[in-house]
Amino acid sequence: MSRCIVVSGPPCAGKSTLATALAARFRWPLFCKDLYKERVFRHLGGRDREWSRRVSLLAWDLLLCEAASTLAHGHDCVLEGNFRAPQAAVVTALAAVPGAHFAEVHCVAAPAVLIERYRRRALDGTRHPGHVDLEAAAELERELEAPDAPVLPRASVLVWDTTAGFEFAAVLDQLESVFAAGGVR
Repeated sequence: MSRCIVVSGPPCAGKSTLATALAARFRWPLFCKDLYKERVFRHLGGRDREWSRRVSLLAWDLLLCEAASTLAHGHDCVLEGNFRAPQAAVVTALAAVPGAHFAEVHCVAAPAVLIERYRRRALDGTRHPGHVDLEAAAELERELEAPDAPVLPRASVLVWDTTAGFEFAAVLDQLESVFAAGGVR
């Protein structure tokens, strides 16, 4: 039996922060889309928004292939990213594999808070310039106008609202309870 926690939601909702805490708490490998992108940017450099999109597709392909292999070998993992329809379809297929148990934490926050966090992150220099965050800001604002949905409608989904901050304890305890009760499909 393998277990997987999917951490989803829009940019700057706290996904990476939570996924890192979950991976540490459960001692599971973490597959994070932006970490894969950072590796590609370090080796091939950054260019423009179109290049960043192409690198994102590659990062998703690598992440999902590695996660599938990890789960197929009976190992647990945490998946993190802003899952769009193609990636969500792959994760949904992984969740259907016999013996795999999934739970999802869908991170949310008020759109104004997400935009402010995004702009701050774009300017703080912590991410590789290849992400072209400032160039993508207008696109992000348009995306936030549409409601964001969890990736796995049939799994146990916990919604974590980070508008007021990042308090992990309750989410971590809820996930431990989900898996202690035998997991989910």
